[in-house]
This record gives sequence, C-alpha cells and structure tokens, in this order.
Amino acid sequence: MILQILYLAVLLIDAVKSIILAGKKGLSSQNFLAVFLFVSLCLELYGHYKIYIGEFDFAGLFNYYSIFMIVFFYRYYSVIFPGELKKISLYITIAVLVYIGLFVKFYDENYQNELGLLVCFYFVLNALVWLYIRLKNFDETKIIDDPHFWISCGLLFWSIFFVFRSIPMFFLKDNDPAFLQILKNIQYCVNIAMYGMFYVALRKFGKSAIKKIQ
Repeated sequence: MILQILYLAVLLIDAVKSIILAGKKGLSSQNFLAVFLFVSLCLELYGHYKIYIGEFDFAGLFNYYSIFMIVFFYRYYSVIFPGELKKISLYITIAVLVYIGLFVKFYDENYQNELGLLVCFYFVLNALVWLYIRLKNFDETKIIDDPHFWISCGLLFWSIFFVFRSIPMFFLKDNDPAFLQILKNIQYCVNIAMYGMFYVALRKFGKSAIKKIQ
C-alpha cells in the first residue's frame, strides 16, 4: 500500500509539474509530455479506485493505453529524430500498429500481455537509437542536461524490468504467487524510479525553455 501511494504521488507531482510548465511555456516546451502524464495519472487513479471498491473490470483499458503509448512516443521521438530516421520511425510504428490490429485482441476485456511486450520493444528501440545518435553527435551540452536523456533512460529502465516480470507472469500466478507479488512490488519501485527520471526531465525542459526566452 505504501509503495502504491508513493507511486501515485510521484506520478501526480510529475503531472502537475508538466501542466504548470505547459501553462507557462506551452505544451511544446516539454514535447507534449504533459498529455502522456495526464492520461497516465487518470488511468492509474481510476484503476486503483476500481481495485479499492473490489471491481476488476478495467484491465481492458490498459490495452488501449498500450496503443496510446506507442502512438505518443512515436510522436515524441519523431520530433527529435533527424532526417531519414523520421521515416524509418514512421514505418516501424505503422508495422507495429498493423500487427496489433491483425493479431492482438486489444479489444478484449482482459489485458493482453503481448501488447506490453510490444510496448517494451518499441520503447527500447527508440531509446537506444536516440542514445546512439546523441552520443555519436557530440555537442557542448552535457548529455545529463538533455531532458530526452532522462526520458530515454526512464523508458529503458521500465521496459527491461517489465519484460522480466511479464514473461513468467502467468506461470508464477499459478505456481508461485508469493514471488509474483514480490515482482509486483518491485514494479512499483521501478515505476517510481521512471517517473522520478521524468521529473528530472521536466526540470531540464523548464531550464531549456528559460534559456530560449533569454
């Protein structure tokens, strides 16, 4: 319970921070991250409320949320990817969405674990490509001062653990529920760390916006 509250608190802080930044500098000042954080917060609050009242009929919403994450981070990275990578990113995104439309029951009332793995694959691919480009093209700005660095690291960190948790999830549910609960608690810690990195990114976005105005 403490981890859940802490996780929701960090996500709330991120969402509020991003909305305030959007109000001062515009949504584009943080590459529209406020949209993602607001949707994530609303869905998490709704899901936890449903669990609190003993209703578990919301899992299917995370299927649509997974698709939303793919579309959102396509847009996020397409803005900062150079030249031909924008086209390649578009083709990969279309291919992933077509695959989901043809082979994944995203409309099912139960969460489709395959969707989570696709999201992780998509996040890892985009984050690693951005990191490679950023390290290859040296500039005077330190990489840790680049907000996209923190976003990419957060997505990488989350994706790697989510894969580790998701693959054996159904096996553990039937054979070792205690260990599955431990993984669930660790997932909250991972989520907190990811949104902590997002908060650092939002601070960097704020500073970069100020520099542009000055």
